Amino acid sequence: MSVDVTYFRIERIIRSGAECFLCTLEDEIERKYIDGYLSELVMDAKAREKLVEGGGFCNHHFYRMLATATRPESSDGHGIALISQSIIEKFVQDLQKQRKRGKEAFSQTIECPACAYLANLTEIYDRKIVELLCSRNEEFENLFKNSKGLCIPHFALLLKMIKDTMGKQSQEIIETIIDVEEKNFSQLKSELSEYIRRQSYEFSDKDRKAVEDALLKCVQKIAGRRGIKHDNV
Repeated sequence: MSVDVTYFRIERIIRSGAECFLCTLEDEIERKYIDGYLSELVMDAKAREKLVEGGGFCNHHFYRMLATATRPESSDGHGIALISQSIIEKFVQDLQKQRKRGKEAFSQTIECPACAYLANLTEIYDRKIVELLCSRNEEFENLFKNSKGLCIPHFALLLKMIKDTMGKQSQEIIETIIDVEEKNFSQLKSELSEYIRRQSYEFSDKDRKAVEDALLKCVQKIAGRRGIKHDNV
């Protein structure tokens, strides 16, 4: 019997109690890519050359690379410095070319390898989730019903994918997803109301601290994880 690694990874993350299991899944994939790049490719001259040709990393992933590489226990800052040096050298060369072009507009194109990797892998997981929901897999449906649901961007993405897959037959599945979202957002609304109530002067710092995670949870539910690509929705 073959083991469905994709399913077990999805199941594990849902059971972890993530506010949005797709956000947590994407974050895990992204983190493993960054760790892998820093441990295997950051000092590789050919990999660095390819990265520079593509314009480097996007804003989000360059900062994540930097944050990971400059941790006290890491020695990967040297590699990030070499990447930055190569990009700066190329930009100086581009400046000389731009000088010759005169008033022609300067354009910057970035083909971020981290974005490409994340997009390819998350599409596999997104399609697996859609397949499980559309096939009315009882085990997964029960798992989904007991989850904390999705952030708003991933809710929109999942609905679009299901409608594209099932067409007019998608209504019952969509109702299930809406029920899960409504239950979890109602709970979050109650937590936020309590957070707001405890900002009053009669509550102690300890009382406020007990509910302080409500604010972060709300932002995560509304906006999705930091770095999410909303244009994919």
